[in-house]
Amino acid sequence: MTGRTTIKALLLALAFTLFWVVVLAPASLVSRLLPVNAPLVLQGLSGTLWSATAAQAGLVQDGQVVVQGQLTWRIRPLSLLRLAPCMDLTFVDSGMLSTASGRVAGKVAGAACVSSGGEVALHDVTFDLPAGVFLRSADLRLGGDISGLLQTLTWQSGRLTALEGQGLWSDAGIASNELNLALQTLPFDVRRASDDSIDVQMDNSDLLEQQPDIPLQVALQSTVALSGSFHTRAQLTLRSQAPGSLVDLLDVIAEPQGAGHYTLEVRSQP
Repeated sequence: MTGRTTIKALLLALAFTLFWVVVLAPASLVSRLLPVNAPLVLQGLSGTLWSATAAQAGLVQDGQVVVQGQLTWRIRPLSLLRLAPCMDLTFVDSGMLSTASGRVAGKVAGAACVSSGGEVALHDVTFDLPAGVFLRSADLRLGGDISGLLQTLTWQSGRLTALEGQGLWSDAGIASNELNLALQTLPFDVRRASDDSIDVQMDNSDLLEQQPDIPLQVALQSTVALSGSFHTRAQLTLRSQAPGSLVDLLDVIAEPQGAGHYTLEVRSQP
């Protein structure tokens, strides 16, 4: 047997060994491998490394659990042979956000891959979540549900390196101490803005004919930092069915541009 053939045989044996370890090793091994201060907490693990369920998976930020629910995963077999493991993930939350009617659940499903260079990538991620999850701020509150698809999200060395997706904000609402806007339905696109922030663009102009009772035409762009701060800029146009209370509100919180047009700019407090 030549040296090259021996190396190939050893690599093949290693790949099969890794395959069987993943298939047979208990899922509880994952929680032991996580660092002590890891932001991900897994409890109630069942199954194997290959295919498992965590009855409670929590994401911890600043000592508080911000997301908690059931997480299931299944590793894709061929990805192990490429030494770049990929898995299909499904997360179902038992109640992400408290509302007047109780807790609102959400669901996220997609594929996650880890490259040999340490890049973590999510592909074809579908989501259906309460809008309030996307913005944790004492200054501004979001109402309704946000659903859509993230084609790509990549993360490496603590930096957001790529993000692309789109979706729909249903029963949309924006509220603060001075603002209470009901916007019905808003389509949106989301893109990477920088290593630690994203850009969200919304425009409901294409839906105005389908929803004639929408009081306001909205063209909005918001830059949201991963830390939670935000800067939102919007061009607002009153429609004929806009109530007088909305006109009075915009006259106070926005900059009138004439003929029912307004400019609104909102920043989170530092």
